[in-house]
Amino acid sequence: MRINENSIGAKAMVADGFARSDGTGLWIDVPKPRRKGLWAFLKGLRNMARLEHVNMTVKDPTATAAMLQRIFGWRIRWQGEAINGGFTIHLGDDDTYLAIYSGPGETLTSRADQSYSTAGGLNHIGVVVDDLDAVEQKVRNEGLTPQNHADYEPGRRFYFDDHDGIEIEVISYS
Repeated sequence: MRINENSIGAKAMVADGFARSDGTGLWIDVPKPRRKGLWAFLKGLRNMARLEHVNMTVKDPTATAAMLQRIFGWRIRWQGEAINGGFTIHLGDDDTYLAIYSGPGETLTSRADQSYSTAGGLNHIGVVVDDLDAVEQKVRNEGLTPQNHADYEPGRRFYFDDHDGIEIEVISYS
């Protein structure tokens, strides 16, 4: 069976002798006596802590969700009334999502430009994609400006600020 080399625990699987790499992916080829150990290893990966969601405040959850859907192809998992009479949209996939919140008629202040020097500041959100160039074009199509391009191990990346000043890092390990 072939799995992505960038998947959770891939290097550990090679190190523990449960998989081998051929440069295009990992191949699981476990001799019968070691299979019981492989299943215990995989069960341990399933029980690892993982990030489920990030909750952020924006001016217009509906507009922000629509923009992120167009760029990343995410879907709305849930939307409805939220704390303090606000409105929230959960946008993502089956495993992770962004909770995009706005209170009722709030006048919001922006500290995005000071996030790196503010305790509790949100510096940026990192999103992994397969096709960095295609996503960069989608960002441009939204009228947003990709910046700070970098190509260093383990992948290529760029950043952009959304309409609320939230910085998003887009990364590709392909």
